[in-house]
Amino acid sequence: MTTRIDRSLAWLMLSAQSLIILTGALVRLTGSGLGCPTWPRCTDESIIPYGELTMHSAIEFGNRLLGVGLGVLGVITILVLLRRFRTRPDLVWFAVALTAVVPVQAVLGGITVLTGLNPWIVALHFVPSAAAVVVSTLFVRRTYDSGRKPEAVGTPLMRGLAWAALGLTAIVVVLGLLVTGAGPHAGDEMSARNGFDTLLMARLHAAPVWLLVAVTVGSALVSHSAVRRGVPHARRLRRASLVFTAAVAAQGALGYVQYFLGVPWMLVAVHIIGVCAVLITATWLLDAHYVRPPQTPVAQERQAAARAPA
Repeated sequence: MTTRIDRSLAWLMLSAQSLIILTGALVRLTGSGLGCPTWPRCTDESIIPYGELTMHSAIEFGNRLLGVGLGVLGVITILVLLRRFRTRPDLVWFAVALTAVVPVQAVLGGITVLTGLNPWIVALHFVPSAAAVVVSTLFVRRTYDSGRKPEAVGTPLMRGLAWAALGLTAIVVVLGLLVTGAGPHAGDEMSARNGFDTLLMARLHAAPVWLLVAVTVGSALVSHSAVRRGVPHARRLRRASLVFTAAVAAQGALGYVQYFLGVPWMLVAVHIIGVCAVLITATWLLDAHYVRPPQTPVAQERQAAARAPA
């Protein structure tokens, strides 16, 4: 049975994975992408921006330092969860996978700097972090259940809409990266853009957003109908659907506001927070449709561990 420490570590992992997305965005939005002009060192002479500290180097180095902290958190989480590997190996593998993202991101970050903030590498650099937010959300949810084989709940239509919501969210995020690569926030004044027309990419980005809104509203209406019909677990599914609907509505409204205001960097930063919120709530919505048995009491868990083969 998981403990408060296990759940706290999972929540910290989700928070840290979301925070590093925000700090990475701030590096780009403040023009600090080459604040540390080389990699793995910050300068040719030093790992830290000692003697050449500016706002840009502090922001870039701070993001790198947070990546190190995320790696340390991952190692600590693995070590804490290893004691229950026999009964909850799924939690250990979640922690291992999330920790493994850190060196991958470090290498991609290095390539980003060494290529002068190539917009395609910058976009690729975002993808593992977005995936890590999704996995971290599942990690948090697994610390509250047994991790055993799930049972599908709700109606087939409700589950189909939940899968569609997560799939469309992924498409929206990818197209958002292309909009970012065409827009004004390159991370450095000398960095190139991807060459796409910003207005065209914004419109392409908006198309699946409106489709996502339609799916989201449909999910909310269908789940409300399921509550009225007495479908098992329908109230919990409706709550997840309404939370996701609120996140999508807020994110969509913010997207239009920032566009018409000329994409000011502070609103873009808030929009990045919204990306994490939509990813988290979309994952929650889908996972809520697959219920796992409750956790085994501690005494039974210890007996199961004792009977397990060495």
